Amino acid sequence: MKPQLDEGCRRWIPELSRDLPSEQWTSVYQTLEAGKRIRGCLVCLISEALGGKIEDAIPRAVAIECIQAASLIHDDYVDQDRIRRDRPATWTLEGPRRAVLLGDLIFATAIQKLMEMSREDGLVITQAIATMAKGVYQEPHNPSTLTHAISQGTYRPELYNDIIRLKTGALFGTASKLGAVAAQASGEEMRHAFEFGARLGEAYQLADDLHEVMRLGEQPDDVPTRMVGLAPVFLYFSPERISQLLPLLAGAENGDQEWIAHALPALTTRMRQEIQIRLELAIKEIKDFPNNPHTRLLRAAPLEVVRMQEHVLPQTPDQGGNQPVSWR
Repeated sequence: MKPQLDEGCRRWIPELSRDLPSEQWTSVYQTLEAGKRIRGCLVCLISEALGGKIEDAIPRAVAIECIQAASLIHDDYVDQDRIRRDRPATWTLEGPRRAVLLGDLIFATAIQKLMEMSREDGLVITQAIATMAKGVYQEPHNPSTLTHAISQGTYRPELYNDIIRLKTGALFGTASKLGAVAAQASGEEMRHAFEFGARLGEAYQLADDLHEVMRLGEQPDDVPTRMVGLAPVFLYFSPERISQLLPLLAGAENGDQEWIAHALPALTTRMRQEIQIRLELAIKEIKDFPNNPHTRLLRAAPLEVVRMQEHVLPQTPDQGGNQPVSWR
């Protein structure tokens, strides 16, 4: 499946590069050639589970991969991340202005291609981009603004849950829904497909954040800066330690390693429990899907996707009728 997606992405490069000088094609190609293709594979798996054809799913899968690639270009610049997939981030090579415009170009082309397929496809993808933008916009990037909100009691710990739902859950959910659209599924099947993908996306983001949290204890370099980026995680999963965390977010020069050592055991346990809950909720959404090899793959997929992150090895999700229980 991934080779088919890779080939589909390569076929889109001339479309994305139309009216661009040939020397600028390299940036487009490098942006789309890498990646795990998780979201694109999800489009295809959902479509085939619901009786669709792979050739109908591939164009939608490529569009989702384009949206993901464009969002990463923007994210890297906003977060000032200089490395992406062991390569220099696009903005470090192209400059901020051209990188942002390249992301815009990819977004716009993906929307155009899906609108040409159907009104439903276009509506689904535009809703996804709008939802993702709302999530990214709510991320706290200014340490002083964040510490002021915490000290004034106006910061909502639930913001973290909102962000992962809007930023990551929405795109995974959209990938699943586009798979259902490709299969010409019913409205109810589309709804369940979206919720399956959304819960999987939330679990994936939790696993990614857990990986970053554990790196704090293993790689002590530049911990204060990294702690600010992870502040929503700490504030959601370790609310009892907010008073000790506040000075560190405000720029205190010592104490971060001690705080990490005390907070990490409970924090990682709670995050793993939450990952488990999202995985189980995802699987419950597809319990009434047709019983075929593709659905069986879908049921196994959530755990395997999460296991792509180091240190994140939750138990096999419960596929029965038990209601998952939150640590909160």
